[in-house]
Amino acid sequence: MSNLKHVVYWHDTEPVVPGPPLRESVDCDVCIVGGGFTGLWTAYFLKEAEPALDIHIVEAKHSGYGASGRADGFVTPTIGKDLQALVKKFGAQRALEATQAVGRSILEIGRFTRRNKVDAGYEANDYLMVATDRGQVRRLREDRELAERIGGVAPEILSGEEARDIIDSPAVQAGMRVGGALVNPFRLARGIARVVRDKGVVIHDDTPCLRVEPGVRTTVVTAGGRVTADKVVLATNVHMDAFRPFRHRVVPIWTYAMVSEPLTDRQIERVRWAGREGMVEAKSLLTCARFTHDNRIMFAGGPAPYYYGRDKRQRNMNRDEVYRTIRHEFQRFFPQWDDVSFSYAYGGTADVVRDYAPHFGRLSHGVFYGYGYCGNGIAATHTGGKVLRDLVLGKDTDHSRLLLVDNDQRKPPPPFPPEPFLFAGARMAPRLMDWKDARP
Repeated sequence: MSNLKHVVYWHDTEPVVPGPPLRESVDCDVCIVGGGFTGLWTAYFLKEAEPALDIHIVEAKHSGYGASGRADGFVTPTIGKDLQALVKKFGAQRALEATQAVGRSILEIGRFTRRNKVDAGYEANDYLMVATDRGQVRRLREDRELAERIGGVAPEILSGEEARDIIDSPAVQAGMRVGGALVNPFRLARGIARVVRDKGVVIHDDTPCLRVEPGVRTTVVTAGGRVTADKVVLATNVHMDAFRPFRHRVVPIWTYAMVSEPLTDRQIERVRWAGREGMVEAKSLLTCARFTHDNRIMFAGGPAPYYYGRDKRQRNMNRDEVYRTIRHEFQRFFPQWDDVSFSYAYGGTADVVRDYAPHFGRLSHGVFYGYGYCGNGIAATHTGGKVLRDLVLGKDTDHSRLLLVDNDQRKPPPPFPPEPFLFAGARMAPRLMDWKDARP
């Protein structure tokens, strides 16, 4: 695998010239820590609601460098990974309200790209959730029954032949078409950053936050300066563990992807996939596949490891054993493409919380937060931007009342244990998920 580039494919689709870092002390209305999707959408919706707000974003690298620009690009109505638990705790109606809000975000992201001329490769192609064994067929049925129970749209379960007519993989035994879209997440993040800058938001690239100092007005301290603001939003995804209230509430789980060379016309003809839908395997540690705009195949999934000590270092992109597993899975799904060459192999971290669902809320002294997407954040961060807008502005709205908001009814996620117990538990969790998924 020596010919693989351990570089995020999406990052090669648009050049980046980072903006200047913070080199002074500034005063503003709102300071957002983190220039990924959560921070950018929050800034966008705040500016739409209150154009006069003075908003600064401090970003450790540049928008799209982190999880937002490493996603597989599936824009789905998913809320975390355990909708059933949310239904059990909050009831069908409130769960439906949350899923519908995230579902609307899928369409609104498309409208945003068109209105603002953001070339992010947005394709409203839906995605096909596929089953490759009896346990996964059961999961399709359970997902459909859950959608019916909460009053949502319950997609039809397709036979193996019907599903293979959409995506021609011999591994597929059944399928379910779900509304959604595909996007280049890096170009989307860069596009939102451009739009909010045009609206007057100041983004300080290469400006990692060192600490947040509470007070009458909160101060965000960086290596080169300080930002004092009336309101502060913490939107650092997996790096929320840098802040004391969240230190044990989020863990970094690594996810990996491989991207091929552009397929030739002859290779494309071998596999029936005319609609260019995304493909997602119906299991907890999912496998997924999609076309890129230049007809490469992105194939992702396989192991989702946790490395001891919350290791987020980029050296973990170079994990040959992970890429061998991904390549094996690719051949299981698409043996017709045994001559396809892969050129990119990379990974990134997802912010996983113990209840597998996003959390938004407010700490004391005017500090707000949003995190916990568990790898399903492209649409949910858009919804989260509206939630944080209304929380920051102190408005009682449908978004501020969503079940994703921490309050008397919904508490922050339980903390994870310290090492070495965290490492042992994180290594055991995938086995439990695989066992649960395998039940017929």
